[in-house]
Amino acid sequence: MGLKAMKRAKIPLYWSKYSRKDYTIHQHIMLIVLAQYVRNIEKALQIVREMGKIRRVMRLKKIPHKSTISREIKRIPERWIRIVLREIAKIIGIPSKFAVDSTGIHIYYRSYYYTQRIGEIRKLREGLKLHAAVDIDSKLITNAIVTKWHANDSPYLIPLLDDEKIKEVYADKGYDSLRNIRFVLERGDEPYIAIRKNAHRGLRRRLLEKSKSEEWKKKYSHRNVIESVFHSFKVEVGDYIFAHSFYIASKLLMSKVLAYYIYI
Repeated sequence: MGLKAMKRAKIPLYWSKYSRKDYTIHQHIMLIVLAQYVRNIEKALQIVREMGKIRRVMRLKKIPHKSTISREIKRIPERWIRIVLREIAKIIGIPSKFAVDSTGIHIYYRSYYYTQRIGEIRKLREGLKLHAAVDIDSKLITNAIVTKWHANDSPYLIPLLDDEKIKEVYADKGYDSLRNIRFVLERGDEPYIAIRKNAHRGLRRRLLEKSKSEEWKKKYSHRNVIESVFHSFKVEVGDYIFAHSFYIASKLLMSKVLAYYIYI
C-alpha cells in the first residue's frame, strides 16, 4: 500500500537523473518507516535480509547500509510523508466524521535505556506534539501535524481538516475558538466541540447550552476514539523519538504515523 500511495502521490524515484539508481526514494521511505515500526534501523535491515517476501514487495536487489538510511532521513522532506499519508487515506476511503486531538511524544538525545538507568528520565522536558485527525469509523489517522511540545492545539484543527468533506467533528475544549466552530458549521453539519464554561454570549454560549443535553453528550462520547488510537499508536510504534534535532525528530514521528497506518 505504501509503494502504491507514493506512486499516486508522484514522489520521484530518484533525486537526480545522474543518480547511481541502486535504490529508489520509495524504497528508502519504506525502509525508514519499517525502522520506525521496529524502533531500530539495524533490526529493520535484519528483518529485510531474512524475509524474502519483504524484499520482493519493496523490489530490493540488495540491502543498503544503515548509514544510507540515516542519510536519507535528513534529505527526504517531511511534506512527502504527509502527502503519502493523505494518499493512503484516499485509498482506504473518504471519511466524514473526525475526532481531533493531540498527544505528546518524548525526544531523547541519548539512548532511552541509558537515560532510564541513570535516573534522568523524568527530568527531560524536550518533546514533540502530534496533532492528528482520526476517522471515527475506521479509527485511522487521516492527517497529522508535528509541532514542539508547548504549541497550542486550537490553530491546528483547520489545517488538519481543510481538505476533508466534513459531516461531524469531535474535539475537546482546547479547540473551542469561534474560528474553529464557524469553520465546521460552514463546511459540515454539527461541531461536537466542548465549550468552556466562561462562554457568556453569542455562538459559543448557544453551543454550551446545547452541550448539556443527553443526546449531545452521547454523541460527544465518540471523541474517545482518538484517545484509544493514541494509546494503540504508542504501544505499537513507541512514545519516544531518538534524534538530535527537532527537524529530524519531526520527520521520524511522521514516519511512525505512516508505519502505524501500513502495519496495523
